[in-house]
Amino acid sequence: MKTSVSFLGSVDPISTIIKIDKSKTDSIHIDVADGLLVNNTTPFCKEVITCLQKCRKPKEVHLMTLHLKKFIDAFSLLKPESIIYEFEATTHHNQLISYIKSKKTKVGIAIGPFTNLENIRPYLKKVDIVLVMAIIPGYGGQKFLEETVERINNLHNLIQKENANCLISVDGGINEHTIKKIANKIDCAVAGSFIYKQADFNKQIDKLKNSKVI
Repeated sequence: MKTSVSFLGSVDPISTIIKIDKSKTDSIHIDVADGLLVNNTTPFCKEVITCLQKCRKPKEVHLMTLHLKKFIDAFSLLKPESIIYEFEATTHHNQLISYIKSKKTKVGIAIGPFTNLENIRPYLKKVDIVLVMAIIPGYGGQKFLEETVERINNLHNLIQKENANCLISVDGGINEHTIKKIANKIDCAVAGSFIYKQADFNKQIDKLKNSKVI
């Protein structure tokens, strides 16, 4: 299982980004919120963007925004490995998926706790990642929603039925305890405060990577 570390909510994002880049995580998770789709904004000053440009780790961008093309254009300049958008942010999924792929990046859809899995069925063969939000999107530090466990099982079964190859990633409330409930059905775990609020990032990352299903 891979890990991706988010700096959302960090009081010193630049220092956190540098530590993430030096850690053993597989990628850096970049949350982008515009205050329209979710009740939060994530300001990106020039210094943060410059810091991200210097990072060697692969980057994945998670857009929690309504004006998707504008943010896709802006953050594709970071040459991310993937760009993930919130499913409810558009009704033009085929066009948007093609647009993201035109940026030479993988594409993912993020589903919130209330997204009907049947609604994403037509797109499972067209995307590379399904990011399951185990919290209400927008803020870091929330508690893991227990119904996510069954939701991931259902998504896993749906992907198999559709003979799709997309990966399952999970974001929200991930820690050494919650990861054990889902580790056998996911490909990547996204964690934020569980990692960056501790001095030793690698120790925390190892707790996720070495987790065993309970």
